[in-house]
Amino acid sequence: MEKADKEKFMSEIWKKYNATKDVELLAKACEEAPFFGQKEMALEIARILRLVKKN
Repeated sequence: MEKADKEKFMSEIWKKYNATKDVELLAKACEEAPFFGQKEMALEIARILRLVKKN
């Protein structure tokens, strides 16, 4: 995803999250965030957020 596209995606995800408080949106944002090259960290945070959502 291009930087401009990613910025737009993150902005839209944040707006949707604020309107709905749907944790799945945060998980998706984590999966797309760069985390300074630590993709495994992004995936782990997304996994934990999804666990919290289930409970």
